[in-house]
Amino acid sequence: MTRQFFNIIPEEDRATILLYGDIGEGDKVESGRIVSELLSLQSRYRRIDVRINSRGGDVFSGMAIYNTLRRSKSEIAIYVDGLAASIAAIIALCGKPLHMSPYAKLMLHSVSGGTWGNASVLRQTADQMERLQKDLAEMIAGRCGMEPADVLEKYFDGADHWLTAGEALDMGLADSVYDMQDDEGRPETDEEIYHYFNNRLCFEPKNDNEMALIDDIRAIPSFSDKADAGAIVAHIKSLESKATGAEALRQANEAYKAQIAELQEKDADNFLNRAVADGKIGKEQLPLMKKLMASDRTAAEEFINSMQARKETRRAADFIDRGSGSGFEGKSWDELDRAGMLASLKSENPALFAVKYKDKFGIEYKN
Repeated sequence: MTRQFFNIIPEEDRATILLYGDIGEGDKVESGRIVSELLSLQSRYRRIDVRINSRGGDVFSGMAIYNTLRRSKSEIAIYVDGLAASIAAIIALCGKPLHMSPYAKLMLHSVSGGTWGNASVLRQTADQMERLQKDLAEMIAGRCGMEPADVLEKYFDGADHWLTAGEALDMGLADSVYDMQDDEGRPETDEEIYHYFNNRLCFEPKNDNEMALIDDIRAIPSFSDKADAGAIVAHIKSLESKATGAEALRQANEAYKAQIAELQEKDADNFLNRAVADGKIGKEQLPLMKKLMASDRTAAEEFINSMQARKETRRAADFIDRGSGSGFEGKSWDELDRAGMLASLKSENPALFAVKYKDKFGIEYKN
């Protein structure tokens, strides 16, 4: 409903379709949607007005719109409200009656584009751009009575060529310059012209169907205080902006939650590993304890913290190497003393006993 509200304004015996914005897939003026709307409208309306305010865009998308307008069985009238630049100017010159506001401008220039690849690919791209320019020159020539070669030389020389409504009328590109009721605050620059007419999207309701549509929108609580279509459009744009910001915050929040969950999992693993090291739980109990931590971490930590640490008691015999006696080499005099192994060392290996004695006391051992 919102898309149709922005791009189609129905009346009793005609419909108006807006080409306001850049042209191309993903832009405001998408060729697929515009062409389908035109085909649908021509089966219901005898007359279709097309109003343009566009800086141009994708050449192939524009040519699709151009060809559909030329083939339409309805009475098509083109109105350039503000700016018809680049491929938007070609659409305006589709062979249907063209009317321009006194502020409007047409802009014609060479095809721009780019590619990546080897020299052959680059040459093919340049050749394609030149063929497109010849096609566009023929379209313009058919409108104003010039020769295509002259149009190509004059308007596709690498510069931007701006034509006022009066100049376009004199050349035969435009059929008329329509009057505007409000001449206050006349825009002067190209940028002012473009935004001036984009801001005039607040069309007043013209029939019961459009009034019913706006009444339906006003039934939504956040739209209840909107006085006209312009206020509704502004509020929709505001909601779109807020939705974009909310989505960005949601994505950031999800990323933070994932990081927190990862840190919490590592912290839980560290807690359980300490419990194993302290002898509170055995390694075989880790899977069960992880499940408890996941379901109720506070209760699981309180349960494990309430357990007594079980330190393993070591016996003197554990320090004794029952094999070749090599267990003495890796221990200091003090370690052997604490383990009660000095006597065993002296009896089993007097030479090593003497070495460790000298290391400890700094003097030779005398038996």
